[in-house]
Amino acid sequence: MGYTVYAGSTVRFYTSQPFKAIDGTTVDPDVVKFSYQVQGRSTVSFTYSNGTGDPTGTIVRSAAGTYYADIDTTNLDGFWSWRWFGYPSAVINHDTTKTQVATEGSLTVSVQGL
Repeated sequence: MGYTVYAGSTVRFYTSQPFKAIDGTTVDPDVVKFSYQVQGRSTVSFTYSNGTGDPTGTIVRSAAGTYYADIDTTNLDGFWSWRWFGYPSAVINHDTTKTQVATEGSLTVSVQGL
């Protein structure tokens, strides 16, 4: 779902539904990633590891299986695409959640008055 906000706003990107295991139960994936890209610029990514969190503090766990990231849009006007990923750890035989889920969307950040 796309929408428009004014540059300089802080946008809260959140998982639209909790992450679920294969059996349908709500889980915290071993690894949660949030990434976004503003047209013509490099992709920016953040990683939250279950148990240690996100070292940047950008991804926040708000409840079981539910996360959000607040991103400042100052000087980042244009078309944005974003994506949440939840997946098992890369450690062999450590797949505790059996998740591999992605949620994605888009928005347009507009300079106010244009």
